[in-house]
Amino acid sequence: MSKLILENSPEIFRSSTRIERTPGSVTRDILKVIDTPGMISFAGGLPDDTLFPIEDLKNIFETSVSKKGAKLFQYADTQGHSDLRAWIADRYYPGSSADEILLTSGSQQALDLLSRYFIDEGSAILLERPSYLGAIQVFSSYAPTFIGIHYTEEGPDLEELKYALASSSEKPKFFYCIPDFQNPSSYSYSLEIRNSLSKLLLENGVPILEDTAYRELYFEEKLPTSLCELGPEHTISIGTFSKTLAPGLRVGWIKAPKKILKDLIVQKQSVDLHSPTLNQELVYGFVSSSKYEKHLSLIRKTYRKKSEHTFVCLQNNFGNSLPLRISKGGLFYWLEFPQEIDTDLLFQKCLEKGLAAVPGSSFFVGKPERNHLRWNFSNASEEETKLGVERLYKVYKEISER
Repeated sequence: MSKLILENSPEIFRSSTRIERTPGSVTRDILKVIDTPGMISFAGGLPDDTLFPIEDLKNIFETSVSKKGAKLFQYADTQGHSDLRAWIADRYYPGSSADEILLTSGSQQALDLLSRYFIDEGSAILLERPSYLGAIQVFSSYAPTFIGIHYTEEGPDLEELKYALASSSEKPKFFYCIPDFQNPSSYSYSLEIRNSLSKLLLENGVPILEDTAYRELYFEEKLPTSLCELGPEHTISIGTFSKTLAPGLRVGWIKAPKKILKDLIVQKQSVDLHSPTLNQELVYGFVSSSKYEKHLSLIRKTYRKKSEHTFVCLQNNFGNSLPLRISKGGLFYWLEFPQEIDTDLLFQKCLEKGLAAVPGSSFFVGKPERNHLRWNFSNASEEETKLGVERLYKVYKEISER
């Protein structure tokens, strides 16, 4: 069969402006090169896959299919697995119910559904500086006006937040934040900041979108009360099992007032009808068993050990040339280099040496800061970490001595 080809034919595939507005994800691009021979990657927020409870999930699969059969492979309720929703409500949101939970395909879909709900083109939204690059990516596709609030070791700069609220030409649609072991900084809000921030935003009529992806990954003491518990009437909470169980299952959730949830369910219907029923069944079977708490203890112990090993490697190589602070939870180190070090250049030079990490400029809205690097410590072995930090220091010295 011959193909019809016209000279000077008009453009057929015409993309929407949303395509142009959506930035690529540097971490997803980096993942394409991590299989290069000799490459060591500390780029993606990858859990340690040796900790995935494969045998337990296999047994749950076999038992569930035996008991429920074809039902697990049929269309299902958009809101998701009712028992899993009830479990989430009971564990993370005391006094709430399954009716306030919507299960999503990971927390990334939760962010997209909430963007659909809140953001009109040009809408003002508040978020931390730095912030999760996946959130920046999805928000950008809806063309908001970003208002970044500087993030300190104790939490957002409240004076800066007050000024932003007072000077904004329109009331911001929401404040997106990661109060617990933030991605990328690994910082957590103090209880004082949580109380003050929740009260301030309630007084100004601005909702909070609280991302709790790393809340369970504490190494020492449990974290202070969540923002959702402090102010359930003006806080929407986002969660995921990607960091505590397995990201490939793609099970996350939104906790929101019923009125809002009703609209979010309709939006999810338009996107994918419902998240995979079988995956939700696997998650529920595991988290509702006694094995989940043991599993959480294991990953906390493992990640704490990896964090401490990473810190020692950084200290041994960089000494006092970088301000180092040991991570108390989560999956990352946020490395701050001298102002004259451009980590975009550092990143490119590291790739040439077989090392991948994420340059800090990817985590900022507006004018980026270019002297930070995000380092994931949870996936690499001790030997890979030692070698990776040595490579990083070698590249750093080459650049700084120019």
